[in-house]
Amino acid sequence: MHKTRRYLVIPAAALGLSAVLAGCQSGATGSPDQYPSKPVTVLMPYAAGGPSDLTARSISACLGDSLGQTFVVENKAGGSGAVAMQELASAMPDGHTLGLGTAGTLVMTPMVNSLTYSIDDFTPIGVMAENPTLIVVGEDSPYRSAEEFFAAAKKKPGTLTVGVPGATSPAAIELKRLADQYNVEVVAVPAAGNAEMTTNLLGGHVDALFINDHPDVDSRIDEGSFRALAATTPERLPWLPDLPTLAELGYTDLVDATSVFGLFGPHDLPAPVATALEGALEGCLADPAVRKQLGETLVPAEFRDGAALGGSLTEIQALYRSILEG
Repeated sequence: MHKTRRYLVIPAAALGLSAVLAGCQSGATGSPDQYPSKPVTVLMPYAAGGPSDLTARSISACLGDSLGQTFVVENKAGGSGAVAMQELASAMPDGHTLGLGTAGTLVMTPMVNSLTYSIDDFTPIGVMAENPTLIVVGEDSPYRSAEEFFAAAKKKPGTLTVGVPGATSPAAIELKRLADQYNVEVVAVPAAGNAEMTTNLLGGHVDALFINDHPDVDSRIDEGSFRALAATTPERLPWLPDLPTLAELGYTDLVDATSVFGLFGPHDLPAPVATALEGALEGCLADPAVRKQLGETLVPAEFRDGAALGGSLTEIQALYRSILEG
């Protein structure tokens, strides 16, 4: 399979060090006009090493350089993202505690688990990256195409297993839609992120993955240890032009599994603080070095600000409410 995408992959530890070194000032909270007046904590609801973690660390390092303060990423995995999001929702709304949020952590998890927070408890700042979801199997899998895999699932409902990045991730919800709307019933196997999912597939513990695209995933497709069957996007991906979409295979509604990584603050974030962060984020996403770290094609072609991010989550909430609460 041919692709044109190229990456500069930077270890998470090095990116974390960059974030720590990005600024060295400290002091009192101060007024919004003096923001940031002390180190900023960026809560990460997932384990280290995956696409979301790479995104958070790359952006945090750049924000630190732009705003002249330390932006430190803290991984607080647990509860399908609820641990980090609950901490962010209850944080002081001064901009010194931020977080990476997704549709899974901010929309699906509260719906499924009846948590005390909702998307209304956060201030969206902007989209950092968008990672499409691929369906992949291992090199020894008997399935050469998505059609073959789904045909096998229809013959033996509930027997094939598919790894997903969290029980309430967009990928997990799309599997439920696959069963409800297309009578393709598989067993979702939640994992903490891409690293655990990869281990599960290569170890033969699952039959396939609904996995966020990432430099490591593309490398495995190139080398042959992963066989890509389809993309869950409206159109084919430019860097995987031979890979069909589920939509063109007849599953026209399964185009919503792309993971959108957004930057958020607590509710009632002062407008000057939100504006400063939004402007700095837009500048970071225009920086060639940051774009290489994230993967050029994972950065939105046009900057999507807080209003656009919030609107997107509201649409996703409406889309999945009937599925999750039905």
